[in-house]
Amino acid sequence: MSVSVDSGGKGGKKKVDSEVNMVPFIDLLVVTISFLIITAVWTQLERLNATQQTPGQAQQMDQPQEERIRLILQINDAGFTLADTAGTRIPIPKQGGKYDLNRLSTELRNIKRQDPNRRDLIVSPEDGVKYQDIIAAMDFALRDSDDRDNEPDFPDISVSDASGTGI
Repeated sequence: MSVSVDSGGKGGKKKVDSEVNMVPFIDLLVVTISFLIITAVWTQLERLNATQQTPGQAQQMDQPQEERIRLILQINDAGFTLADTAGTRIPIPKQGGKYDLNRLSTELRNIKRQDPNRRDLIVSPEDGVKYQDIIAAMDFALRDSDDRDNEPDFPDISVSDASGTGI
């Protein structure tokens, strides 16, 4: 591309032509657009479906729901505690400094046998609990307890902070 600059006078000055190279600008434009397109595609690839609710959260005003006993899995430095809003508490202490996931799985299976239609579980970790321990507990709650059906035990997992449990 050429740009012509004319001095416009009578002095016999000659025209000055200069070249403006557009290739670097086009390269920058192509790289920027490519970057935006590539990053937009990968934002929804991996995610864990969980909602953030607390047991005392207000229900929708349109239709009143019956009061259902909520099941809460509390995670703290001492271990797990399975509790419900009816007042039942099942402590699962750590074994050898590690969370007892096998006993958690057994207790969750027992609860599922007592109430086969239960699908919800609120996971309530305290501050300082490692993320990997929270995810391990959620995996055990989601996994299939018997081989006859492929439906997970508690597919409707909510995550709440330790102060919002109401227990």
